[in-house]
Amino acid sequence: MQSDSDDEIYGSRAEYDDADDSRPVRLHEALTNQDAERAILACLMREDSAWDRLTGLIHEADFSDHKHRRIFATMRLLAEQNKSLDPISVSGALRDSDLFGKVGGQNYLMEIEETLFDKNRLLDYKELVRATAIRRELVHVSQQIRLIATHPQDRTVDELLTESETKVLKVGEQRDDEEIVVKLNERIDDAVGYIRTLADHDGYIPGLESGFERLDELTAGFRDNDLIIIAARPSMGKTALALNICTNILLSSEKPILFFSLEQDREQLIRRMLSSVAGVSYRRLDQGKGLTTQDWQQLESARLSLSKVQFYIVDRPNITLEDMMSQIRRINRELRDESKESNNRLSMVVVDYLQLVKPSRDRSNRVIELGEVSRGLKALAKEFKIPVVSVAQLNRSVENRENKRPRMSDLRDSGEIEQDADLILFIYRDEVYDEYSAQKGKAEIIVGKHRNGPRGDLTLDFQAKLMKFSNEGEMAFRAPVQYGNKDELAATQDDEDEELIDDDLDEDEPPL
Repeated sequence: MQSDSDDEIYGSRAEYDDADDSRPVRLHEALTNQDAERAILACLMREDSAWDRLTGLIHEADFSDHKHRRIFATMRLLAEQNKSLDPISVSGALRDSDLFGKVGGQNYLMEIEETLFDKNRLLDYKELVRATAIRRELVHVSQQIRLIATHPQDRTVDELLTESETKVLKVGEQRDDEEIVVKLNERIDDAVGYIRTLADHDGYIPGLESGFERLDELTAGFRDNDLIIIAARPSMGKTALALNICTNILLSSEKPILFFSLEQDREQLIRRMLSSVAGVSYRRLDQGKGLTTQDWQQLESARLSLSKVQFYIVDRPNITLEDMMSQIRRINRELRDESKESNNRLSMVVVDYLQLVKPSRDRSNRVIELGEVSRGLKALAKEFKIPVVSVAQLNRSVENRENKRPRMSDLRDSGEIEQDADLILFIYRDEVYDEYSAQKGKAEIIVGKHRNGPRGDLTLDFQAKLMKFSNEGEMAFRAPVQYGNKDELAATQDDEDEELIDDDLDEDEPPL
């Protein structure tokens, strides 16, 4: 357990950021690398191209020594004015800002200038300095966690754990340096190579394949960084479609997926997946009645298939965007640790559903709250470089017109969803409104928005008793079996009359 006196060795955040350098902070040797810091500053003073190589990759706060922080900050200001970073210019700028004495004067500047360095190792020096900065940040976070643990202020234990975990995982993310600016001539060959790959592999889908052929042809799959919205009125099968897409991806590629279920619990979702994969009525699985010998055989086959996939379910209500980020980071870290591969991570995140995501703070305007959530979901997709699929419900205005097929105008009062989404899929099943419809067992998928490609409509088959969408004409039928008794025969005949068990929202739930 760290005591208050540990600050003498590790240094507190206040001491790191204190502008008063009259008392030096005694840091643990693991929290500072003076040689690497001086080597960076010397290289910046004596190598014209050094700043351009380092810009955006290191910051003042990464230096443990306040003198080095001030010198680096002065260099940054000179660079922003397109001025030289040579020793004379740096010395003059420090004098002009009354910092010359605080950085040790001419003697210390000369000491830095004379520091030996290898210009080819500049990024190595940066890594050494960044490592000590991250260790100091861990010390700071541990102090914050100690504070919130001893002063919970009405926060639950779960909330304390989430907040603490988020703080620690954010420190871990600092290890990855993003390329802030890229030059076209450094990436143009990659772009052409990508196009050539597509051309050489006819029918290649660059994104995650949903398992629905016509949809994948239209969208080229679900792409990294994209926010995909599945929107419809109640009972259309929004959750079913999202879950079917997950199942198709999991069974075809075994890529990890995270599903945030803010309405249904995990047991319901798992039973739904079993029903869809096994081809056994959900009602039978939900009630445990009328299961035949063949049902059990198909159920066991489905169990074996699904037991091999990496499907993560979070079924906590009132979840926030920060909670989601914390869970994504935690699972990505587990995946990397288990496989020992740095690129092993979640391939997709699904949110069911958007209106139940808790905004960071309560606002009087629901449209503003929804806008905050949709922007946050888009930010998740970009930060973790994965497709984020979110289910959303349309408002009741659809019911007030003769043609009840959804359209983009049905999203107008739903915050920023229309603007934030890269792909918007509407579901329409005519049989929901007309039980005698000639389109019974059919679902229209309307691509209402496609930021990077064409829009269009497609038709899928829908098996209500399995809550399953299939490519048109590919609906699976059970083969004839030998029935052991008349109860099994009766149970099978009853399947034909089963209707969809509606797990979508009731009319009183808050729609878009």
